[in-house]
Formats: sequence, C-alpha cells, structure tokens
Amino acid sequence: MGYKIPNLPSAKAYLEEKADFWEIQSISNPGLFYSQMQIGRAISRGLDEIKHSGIDSEDDALDDNLSDVYNELTEREKSCQENYPFEFGKYSIRLKDENSAHKDIYIFLLLCTRFLMNKSENKVRNGVDATLVFEELCAIVAENYFGKNSKSIVFGTATAGNFEGKVKDLIKKIGEGDGFKNPNNNYPTKNDDGIDVVVWKPFRDTRIGKLIGFGQCKTGTSWQDEIKKLNPNHFCENWLYEKPVFPPIPLVFICDTLNFERNFITDQRGLLVFNRFRIMEYLPDVIPDELISKIRNWLTIAITQVA
Repeated sequence: MGYKIPNLPSAKAYLEEKADFWEIQSISNPGLFYSQMQIGRAISRGLDEIKHSGIDSEDDALDDNLSDVYNELTEREKSCQENYPFEFGKYSIRLKDENSAHKDIYIFLLLCTRFLMNKSENKVRNGVDATLVFEELCAIVAENYFGKNSKSIVFGTATAGNFEGKVKDLIKKIGEGDGFKNPNNNYPTKNDDGIDVVVWKPFRDTRIGKLIGFGQCKTGTSWQDEIKKLNPNHFCENWLYEKPVFPPIPLVFICDTLNFERNFITDQRGLLVFNRFRIMEYLPDVIPDELISKIRNWLTIAITQVA
C-alpha cells in the first residue's frame, strides 16, 4: 500500500513517496523552507535503526537517498512548470504564499493520493466527495489536452440518470453510435461500465469520424488493477449499435505520481495516462468557480489532518 497519512514513509519507500511526504511537511509548515535534514529527521523518528556491526543503518540509507528525492522534486517543477506550488532553497522547499486555484488543485491531488480514499471520512469532507470532484477536474483537463473546439462530459457516477439514459445522451453528444443497444434485452444494471469521462474533438461538418477518448479516474494508490478494466472497444461493442469510425482511445487519470522504477512503463502500456503532473500541465488557465469551490471546501477539512 505504501505511504499513507498519518503514517510515515519507510526508509525503503519509493522516492516519489518520500517526495510526497516532503511536500506534505512543507504544507504543514507554511512560510518556512523545509530542509533535507528536517525531512530525514522526520522519517527517522519512525524507524528502528539496524544495529549490526558492519551494516549501514536505515538512517544512513535514508540520508544517501534524500538527494535523489530532492532531484525528484525539482523534476516535478519542470513537469508542472508555473503550476507547481512549491519553491526551492538549498536542499529545501517551501509552499508558495500565493493564493491560486492551481495551487489548491495540486494540494488536492497530493492529499487524494496519500489519504486512504476508500474510507468515507477521507473521501467525503464538508459534504464534498473528492472522487466525484476529481472526475469533473479530469474532464476539463482532457478537453484542454485535446485542444481547440474539444468537448467533454462526466459520464460516471457524478452524472444523474440510469445507464441507458447516460449512453443515449453520450451518443447524441458525440454524434456516433447510432443508438443504445442492450445485448441481453434485460434492464441494464451497469452504472458507468468503467467509463468516468468522455472527451471528443468534432468537425464542423458534424459527420461521423472524430477523435474520441474514454477515460477512467482513480484517486489513491491502488489503481493498477482497476485501470485494466478500461476497454473502450468492449464498451462500444456492448452498448452501441454502431462502433465509432475511429476507435476511442483509452485515457487514465490518477492523482498518484506513477513510480518510475516500479511501473512507469508497464502501467502505461496501451493507455494514455495522466498522472498528477500531466494533469497540472494541462489545467486550463481559468478553472470553473463551482469546481474550485468544491475543492477548497474539501481541503478546508483535509488540511487539518496534516497540519
């Protein structure tokens, strides 16, 4: 499961987990640069030092590793560019003082990674369900990534209505599919069949044949097996009378970082994956007021759990 709030990352945790912990410690100490020495001490408090002659302690291994963690943080700034909410000192970082939607979104994604999101008290705060808000956020990111004239909808649990109604609405909006098909002639019990958001890029001629993406959105860190259920081709075969001319591409959105040494290649195979930093890169300049209000309401409670 890895590092989760309120626990500490282990000395052998992935460097991305330690980098997340460093960012969270900076959030807990606003206005101050949080140094490599401080982060090492914080993690060490939870370690049982190995005391065997001739064997390095876990503290020594941690010290050797933290320079790599710091490099990971600087790479995050490059990936997010001006949307990265931390600034750097000498082997230290500090949460920027600015009050911006992009800053709050990054903190939201970070905490949605490191809280246990299958616990209702973490998932829903101040009446706001973070998983549903994440779907809304991913829809606008997908639309921004697809570019000019693109459109998107939230198809999953955040959208009201039964499954058949959702599919009919989708067909009408994308202009492809020719109608809802029920292969078993039974009342569909599906809610979203693995599809959370849909994005498409239409042409002015309104004819069939366009770029379409079917996306799945996952908070937390237990997403590796879940994303394998995303199969746009099966969805179209099961529920549409006519499959789109150009097969929809599978998109995956995660709050997590996508650990490079563990799964950066294998977990992306056959999928277009947006991790936390790619999401930040493709945020639009203007975030809808209603969406950022939901994020800030959720953060109002969540921040108190890490301060």
